[in-house]
Amino acid sequence: MLSEVTVKIGSKWIGSEYNIFVVLHVIELDGHTWIHYRKETECEDAVQEYSCYIESFLARFTPYVNQ
Repeated sequence: MLSEVTVKIGSKWIGSEYNIFVVLHVIELDGHTWIHYRKETECEDAVQEYSCYIESFLARFTPYVNQ
């Protein structure tokens, strides 16, 4: 359930391939919550940013708690 998980700016999440992502923005737009996030990488030339609805984000990622 969406109310059980809070997506906060700066929080880290892990994907299915064990990549770590950090949340950049959480935006309410036209009745939808958009999550903007970036894949963590040490190479600034390889920075990749993404966005999706919160429902899709929560289906793809879990909170990264071993920070």
